[in-house]
Amino acid sequence: MSTGNAKVKTKEATIKPLGQQIIDAWNTRTDEMIFPFYTSDYVVEDITAGRIREGWEGLRQWTKSVFTAFPNLHYTLVDHVENDGKLVLHWLAKGNHQGPLMKIPATGKNVFIHGMSILTLENGKVKHGQVMWDMAGVLRQIGLLPEINHH
Repeated sequence: MSTGNAKVKTKEATIKPLGQQIIDAWNTRTDEMIFPFYTSDYVVEDITAGRIREGWEGLRQWTKSVFTAFPNLHYTLVDHVENDGKLVLHWLAKGNHQGPLMKIPATGKNVFIHGMSILTLENGKVKHGQVMWDMAGVLRQIGLLPEINHH
């Protein structure tokens, strides 16, 4: 009869930071998973594209445009800071350009998009957002801007 020591592993419940929860929701690419993180009167300023979208309808238009252009888009949270009702996310998104992006037809090219989101929270949900992303980098990757020569 063996008297070996059996180790029992217990799984501790880990609560992900809100920033990672939001990134995970966006990675589902479904409004049903994304919307619960936002208030119904949410306002987002896409500073890079010069657009403001309001409410859940604006959020729906935004998710549709993003996931039409990049149906396999995947976000990675690079870093985040949460303090006093503010959440700042530094993210990297990668995907394949399969649909129109700002009236630019699909190129089929893989892109990496660096971005930052500055979010204002109310009762644990995002009420306001300012989003900045590297448009020049995206345009360079799909062949619409020349490569930068670093000499």
